[in-house]
Amino acid sequence: MSSARKKYLRLFVLCVLFVGVIIAIGSCREIPPELPDDRDVLKVAGWPAPTVYDDDPLHPANRWYQRSFAPRDGLGRILALDGTKSPSRLENPGALDRAEIRSLLEALGAEPPEAGEGRVRCRRDLLAQAEYWGERDADLAALHRKTAGKLAPAGKNP
Repeated sequence: MSSARKKYLRLFVLCVLFVGVIIAIGSCREIPPELPDDRDVLKVAGWPAPTVYDDDPLHPANRWYQRSFAPRDGLGRILALDGTKSPSRLENPGALDRAEIRSLLEALGAEPPEAGEGRVRCRRDLLAQAEYWGERDADLAALHRKTAGKLAPAGKNP
């Protein structure tokens, strides 16, 4: 009889553990964040990127434009492009700026803007930036020219 008791006791403990696991799994759910009424979602200055070359603000061409021409604050953070000032070139790029520009140029070469006008404008700006970077970073200037060459209309020489 003691072996039968042990058998039922083990079965009871196993059932209790199983029910406990089911309850624990059922109570694991995501609680959506709630903001107090006097607070708002944090805005990131300069984001999303302006839609200069393509309608998608996350398109590599638009992000390249933002990284290359957007105004900066004293700490180098990208600010929003407002219509009062014309965009200016990046004066003192850090290693992060150069690395992101390189990766955006590679992505831009693989996925050029769809619109013909945006593509032509992007190519023109890439060639202008290649001239600008020619004195500062020859490799980056060459990458600008190579990407501009990929955006050239078929059958035309850059």
